[in-house]
Amino acid sequence: MKNKQTSAFKVGGLSLAIASILGASALPFSAIAQESEDEVIEEVVATGTRLKGTATAVLQERQNQAFVADILGAEQISRTGDSDAAAALRRVTGLTLVDGKFIYVRGLGERYSSTQLNGMTVPSPDPTRSVVPLDLFPSSIIESLNVQKSFSPNMPGHFGGGNVNIRTKTIPSEFTFQLSGGTGWNTENSNDGYFYSGGGDDWTGRDDGTRGLPSIISSALAESGSEGFEGDSSRTLAETQDILNAFNWDIGPDEKSVDPDFNIGATLGNNYVFDNESVLGFLATIAYSNQWRVTEEQLGNDIGGGQENPRFTKYRDMTSTEQTVTWSGMFNMGYEYNSNHKIELVNMILHDMRDRLRDGSYYDDSETVDGVEEFRRLDIIFEEREMVSSQLKGTHNFLQLGNGVFFDWYAGTSRASRQAPDILEVTFQQFYDDSGALELERLDDTPGTNINRQYQMLDDASDTYGFNVSTPFFGKGYDIEVKAGFDYFEKIRDGNNIDLAIRNFAIDDDLKAGSRIDEIFTEDNIYNPDFYVSSTGSSLFQDNTGEGDKYSAASKLTAGYFMVDAFFNQKFRVSGGARWEEFQQVSIPYVEHSNEFADTIEEIADTIYAEDDILPSLAFTYIPSEEIQYRLNISQTVIRPDLRDISSTFFIDPLTEFLVRGSPSLVETELTNVDFRWEWYMSQGNNISVALFYKDMENPIEMVQFDGGEGVPQLLTANGEEGELYGIEFEFLHDLSFVDDSLSNFFISGNMTLSDSEVTIGSDDQDSLFSQQAREAYGGTITATITNDQRRLVGHSEWVANIQMGWDSSNGEHSASLVYNAFGERIIAPGVRGFEDGIENPFHSLDVVYTYYPDFNTTVKFKFQNLLGEDKEIEQEGLLLRRETVGTTISASVQYDF
Repeated sequence: MKNKQTSAFKVGGLSLAIASILGASALPFSAIAQESEDEVIEEVVATGTRLKGTATAVLQERQNQAFVADILGAEQISRTGDSDAAAALRRVTGLTLVDGKFIYVRGLGERYSSTQLNGMTVPSPDPTRSVVPLDLFPSSIIESLNVQKSFSPNMPGHFGGGNVNIRTKTIPSEFTFQLSGGTGWNTENSNDGYFYSGGGDDWTGRDDGTRGLPSIISSALAESGSEGFEGDSSRTLAETQDILNAFNWDIGPDEKSVDPDFNIGATLGNNYVFDNESVLGFLATIAYSNQWRVTEEQLGNDIGGGQENPRFTKYRDMTSTEQTVTWSGMFNMGYEYNSNHKIELVNMILHDMRDRLRDGSYYDDSETVDGVEEFRRLDIIFEEREMVSSQLKGTHNFLQLGNGVFFDWYAGTSRASRQAPDILEVTFQQFYDDSGALELERLDDTPGTNINRQYQMLDDASDTYGFNVSTPFFGKGYDIEVKAGFDYFEKIRDGNNIDLAIRNFAIDDDLKAGSRIDEIFTEDNIYNPDFYVSSTGSSLFQDNTGEGDKYSAASKLTAGYFMVDAFFNQKFRVSGGARWEEFQQVSIPYVEHSNEFADTIEEIADTIYAEDDILPSLAFTYIPSEEIQYRLNISQTVIRPDLRDISSTFFIDPLTEFLVRGSPSLVETELTNVDFRWEWYMSQGNNISVALFYKDMENPIEMVQFDGGEGVPQLLTANGEEGELYGIEFEFLHDLSFVDDSLSNFFISGNMTLSDSEVTIGSDDQDSLFSQQAREAYGGTITATITNDQRRLVGHSEWVANIQMGWDSSNGEHSASLVYNAFGERIIAPGVRGFEDGIENPFHSLDVVYTYYPDFNTTVKFKFQNLLGEDKEIEQEGLLLRRETVGTTISASVQYDF
C-alpha cells in the first residue's frame, strides 16, 4: 500500500488546485457533447464526402472533445489499406508500431498505454503482457479508433502515453449486405521456403491434436514426483520407447512453394422501425484470411570480444516460412425506444494462428570450425490466439428530471487464450571433408545439446461493469454538466509451460545421423534397442520445467470518478475532476506438474500488490472563434506492473526472444502529464494543429539488460529513479486548391513528432530501488554492469513521420493514396559491460492504395505495400542483433454491396 505521505501529496498537490477552480466555476458538456460518441460518428460519416478520403469525417468529434485526442474513422483506415488496428494506429500522430502488434504512444512502451474495446477493458492472450496485441482486431469490425493522449477522470488511471479505444461497427441505419474477397502476394515468397505437414485442420487456424501433449506423457509427468520426468529409475525400455514414439515426429522439413494470400468476408445488417417510436436492429460480420510469408532472418546472441573487437559468439542465419490464418465474427443487436433509451449487445470472436518454421545455419564461437564442423538449427512454433467477448450496454435519457439526467451503463465478460503446443528446437552437426563436401549430418552431440519441446497454455478471463450519470445546468453565459461514474474490473489468468527435452547423447551415433527429424525418429528406430546408448533407455529425457512455469494470477480494480465540464460564453471551456482507484494484484507460482503452491500462504500474502490512488485532471480550452481552439491539459496518472512483472521466474519474450524476469518489489510509476495544443479547423475539412507535451516520471518501469553469460540477452523488469519525456507534434490536412484550382481534387495530410526522453536507472547507487531489485534477482553488487545509467527510454523514437498524398476523381469513380510512415531509431536492448545499446534502425514504409468504384455497389482496391523494400534491423556495436526481410506486398480485393 502507498504510504500516507505520498497519498497526501498526490491529493493535496494538483488536485487541490483543480478543486479550487472547480469550486469557483463548476464545469461542461454542451448539447452536442450530450450526444453519444457513436451518434456523432454516424452523423458525420453520413454527410462526409469521399474527397480527402474521409480523413475529415472524424474532425468534428475531435474538435468537440474536452481532452486532447486523435481519431481514425473506418473509411480513413480503408483508404490507407491497413488490415488491422495495429497497422492503422501507426498513422496517428506520435504513434509507432512494434513487431506489428503493440503501439508506442509518444515513445512510451506498450505498458504505458491502455486499450479498451467499446470503452471496456478486455483481457490479453499475450503470455508476457497484460496489454492486448492490437493486430488481433481486423479492420472489418472497426468503426473508429480513438487515441486519447491526455487523461480524463472517466478513463482508466493506468495512463502514460495514451488510451486506445477500439470502437466496433454499430447497427446500420438501413439494410446492408456486403461480400468481399481478395488475394495477394509478397516478393519474398518467390523463394521456396521449408515447412512440415502439420495437422489436418491447420487451414482453419486450429490444431487438430497432432501437436498436443500426448496423454502418456502427461500421465508420466504427473507420476514423476520429486524424481522428475527424467529420473524415474523404474521405467523400462519399452515404456521409454512408447513415450518417445508418442511425440509428433512428422516434421521433416520439406521444401515448399507457398500459396498466394487470400481473404473473404461478409456483412449483413438491418433495422426495423415499430410505431415510429422504437427501432430494433442487428449487424453480423464474418471474415477469414490465409497468408504465407517466406523471409530471411539473422539473429545474433551473446556479444563478446570486448570493445576493441565486438562480435556475437552465437549467430543464426535462417529462412523463415510462416503461415498466418485469421478469422473473426461479430454479431450485434440493438434496441432503441423513443430516441431516449438504447440497449446494445455486442458479441465477437477473434482468432488467429501463426505457424512458423525456421531453418538455417547456427554459429557457435566455442564449437564451430568453418569448413570442418558447422551447425544447423531448426525451430518451430505453432501459436493460436483467441478472444471471445460479450458486451451489454445501455444509454438512457430522462429529460423530465430537472434539466435532464443522462445515465449509461455497461457490463462485459471476455475470455482470451493462447495455445502453443509443441514448440520445438533441434540442432544438427555438419561435418565436411577436405574438399568441402558435406560428409555427415547428425543430431548435435555437443554436451548439453538437446531436442527441446515446449507445450504452452494461457487462459485470461475478465469481467467488468460500470455506469456514468450526468446532469446539465444552463444559465446566461454558461453551460455546465456534472458527471460521476463507477468502474469495476477483475481478471484471472492461468498459465502453464511444460518444457521437455530429448538428450541427443543418449541416442546411438550411427542412428542419429540424418538431416530430417522424421527420418531419424522413425517407428523402426524408436523400437530398435540399439537406438539407445543405455540398454534401459535411461537418461534420454530431461525435464526443464521449473517452479513458476505454471502459475495463477489475478487482478482487481475498483474505481470511481467525479468531473465537471463547463462552457462560458462559448469562449472558455473548463473540464476536470478526479478519479479514485483501488488496485490489487497477485501472481502465484505452482510446483511444476502439480496443483501445489510453490510458496507458502504467508509468502503469497506478502507478494500481493495493492495500491490506491487519487488521480486529478484539468483541461482548459479557449475558443476565440469557430475555427480555432487552444487546449491545456494537466493530470497525474500511474503505470502499474503487469502480472508477469512481479514474478521472480524467467520467461522468453516471444517478440524479442530475450530472456526476461520480473521483480516482486516493483512499485508503480507515477506520472505528471502536461499537454498544450493549438488547433485550426478550416473550411472543407482542412486543418492544422501543433501540440507540446511533457511527462515527468517517478520510478519509471524499464527493461534493463544484464550480463547473463552465454545465450540470449537477459532483461530485468525494474524501477529506475526518474525519467522525463517531452516533445512537439505537428499535424495538417489540406487540399491543393491553394496552389491552383485545378488541384482541388488532390490533398496532402501528415504529421510529425519530435521528442526526447531521459531515464536515470540508479545503478551507481547501491541504495536505490533498482539496485535492491537487481540484488534480489542476481545477488551481489551490480555496479558497472550497465553501460549507460542515463539514456533514452527503451522503445522511444526521437522522431515519427507520416505523410499521405491523396486524390479523388471529379466523377467519384477513382481515388488513390500514397502513404509514407517512418520512425527514428529506438533502443531495444540496453547495453551492458561497456557495449552500446541495441538499436532498432528506422523503417521507411511507402505504400500505394488505388480504389476504383465502377458503380454504386462495387469497390475494387489495389494495394502496394513497402515499395521501398525496407528490412527490419536491430544493431549493436555495428553488428546485426536482429534482421528480417519484409518484402513488397501486392494485393487486390473486390467488395460488392447488395
